[in-house]
Amino acid sequence: MKETVLSFFSEHKTLAVLILISLVLSIFSFTLVSWNYGRLAESIVLHFDSFHGVDMFGSRTSIWWIWFLGLAMLGVNWGLAYEYYNRERFLSYLFIGANALVSLFVLVIIGVIVSVN
Repeated sequence: MKETVLSFFSEHKTLAVLILISLVLSIFSFTLVSWNYGRLAESIVLHFDSFHGVDMFGSRTSIWWIWFLGLAMLGVNWGLAYEYYNRERFLSYLFIGANALVSLFVLVIIGVIVSVN
Protein backbone atom coordinates (compact mmCIF):
# COMPACT_ATOMS: atom_id res chain seq x y z
CA MET A 1 0.00 0.00 0.00
CA LYS A 2 1.29 3.43 -0.88
CA GLU A 3 2.11 5.67 2.05
CA THR A 4 0.69 9.16 2.35
CA VAL A 5 2.70 12.17 1.29
CA LEU A 6 2.85 13.59 4.82
CA SER A 7 4.18 10.39 6.35
CA PHE A 8 6.65 10.04 3.49
CA PHE A 9 8.27 13.41 4.10
CA SER A 10 8.19 12.98 7.88
CA GLU A 11 10.20 9.76 7.57
CA HIS A 12 12.90 11.38 5.43
CA LYS A 13 14.46 14.07 7.60
CA THR A 14 16.66 15.75 4.98
CA LEU A 15 13.72 16.23 2.66
CA ALA A 16 11.57 17.44 5.55
CA VAL A 17 14.14 20.07 6.56
CA LEU A 18 14.43 21.36 2.99
CA ILE A 19 10.65 21.50 2.70
CA LEU A 20 10.42 23.35 6.00
CA ILE A 21 12.98 25.90 4.79
CA SER A 22 11.03 26.47 1.58
CA LEU A 23 7.75 26.80 3.49
CA VAL A 24 9.20 29.32 5.94
CA LEU A 25 10.62 31.40 3.08
CA SER A 26 7.29 31.24 1.23
CA ILE A 27 5.36 32.32 4.32
CA PHE A 28 7.80 35.17 4.87
CA SER A 29 7.40 36.34 1.27
CA PHE A 30 3.60 36.12 1.65
CA THR A 31 3.69 38.32 4.74
CA LEU A 32 6.02 40.75 2.97
CA VAL A 33 3.54 41.11 0.11
CA SER A 34 0.46 41.33 2.29
CA TRP A 35 1.94 43.95 4.64
CA ASN A 36 3.20 46.18 1.85
CA TYR A 37 0.45 45.71 -0.75
CA GLY A 38 -1.68 48.60 0.47
CA ARG A 39 1.12 51.17 0.26
CA LEU A 40 2.13 50.26 -3.31
CA ALA A 41 1.03 52.49 -6.17
CA GLU A 42 -1.25 51.10 -8.88
CA SER A 43 1.68 51.01 -11.32
CA ILE A 44 4.88 49.54 -9.91
CA VAL A 45 8.39 48.98 -11.26
CA LEU A 46 8.92 45.31 -12.08
CA HIS A 47 12.34 45.44 -13.74
CA PHE A 48 15.25 47.85 -13.83
CA ASP A 49 18.98 47.76 -14.36
CA SER A 50 21.83 50.19 -13.93
CA PHE A 51 22.44 50.69 -17.67
CA HIS A 52 18.94 51.21 -19.04
CA GLY A 53 17.00 52.22 -15.95
CA VAL A 54 13.40 51.18 -15.55
CA ASP A 55 12.17 49.11 -18.48
CA MET A 56 9.13 47.23 -17.16
CA PHE A 57 6.10 48.46 -15.27
CA GLY A 58 3.10 46.49 -14.09
CA SER A 59 0.09 46.68 -11.86
CA ARG A 60 0.48 46.04 -8.18
CA THR A 61 -1.35 42.72 -8.54
CA SER A 62 1.67 41.48 -10.48
CA ILE A 63 3.49 41.01 -7.19
CA TRP A 64 0.85 38.45 -6.18
CA TRP A 65 1.32 36.63 -9.48
CA ILE A 66 5.03 36.31 -8.73
CA TRP A 67 4.22 34.76 -5.37
CA PHE A 68 1.59 32.39 -6.85
CA LEU A 69 3.99 31.31 -9.58
CA GLY A 70 6.59 30.46 -6.95
CA LEU A 71 3.97 28.54 -4.98
CA ALA A 72 2.94 26.59 -8.09
CA MET A 73 6.57 25.69 -8.74
CA LEU A 74 6.85 24.42 -5.17
CA GLY A 75 3.79 22.23 -5.63
CA VAL A 76 5.04 20.74 -8.88
CA ASN A 77 8.48 20.04 -7.43
CA TRP A 78 7.00 18.42 -4.31
CA GLY A 79 4.85 16.15 -6.45
CA LEU A 80 7.77 15.19 -8.67
CA ALA A 81 9.99 14.52 -5.65
CA TYR A 82 7.35 12.26 -4.15
CA GLU A 83 6.83 10.33 -7.39
CA TYR A 84 10.52 9.88 -8.24
CA TYR A 85 11.81 9.02 -4.77
CA ASN A 86 11.70 5.23 -5.22
CA ARG A 87 13.05 5.31 -8.78
CA GLU A 88 15.63 8.08 -8.70
CA ARG A 89 16.40 9.29 -5.21
CA PHE A 90 18.87 11.89 -6.51
CA LEU A 91 16.13 13.58 -8.56
CA SER A 92 13.93 13.72 -5.50
CA TYR A 93 16.60 15.54 -3.51
CA LEU A 94 17.27 17.79 -6.50
CA PHE A 95 13.62 18.80 -6.78
CA ILE A 96 13.30 19.53 -3.06
CA GLY A 97 16.61 21.43 -3.04
CA ALA A 98 15.36 23.47 -5.98
CA ASN A 99 12.28 24.31 -3.90
CA ALA A 100 14.42 26.01 -1.28
CA LEU A 101 16.20 28.01 -3.99
CA VAL A 102 12.93 28.97 -5.69
CA SER A 103 11.52 30.15 -2.36
CA LEU A 104 14.65 32.18 -1.69
CA PHE A 105 14.56 33.75 -5.16
CA VAL A 106 10.87 34.62 -4.84
CA LEU A 107 11.57 36.25 -1.48
CA VAL A 108 14.46 38.27 -2.92
CA ILE A 109 12.45 39.32 -6.00
CA ILE A 110 9.46 40.40 -3.93
CA GLY A 111 11.73 42.19 -1.45
CA VAL A 112 13.44 44.14 -4.23
CA ILE A 113 10.16 45.08 -5.90
CA VAL A 114 8.65 46.24 -2.60
CA SER A 115 11.74 48.23 -1.64
CA VAL A 116 12.02 49.95 -5.03
CA ASN A 117 8.38 50.97 -5.06
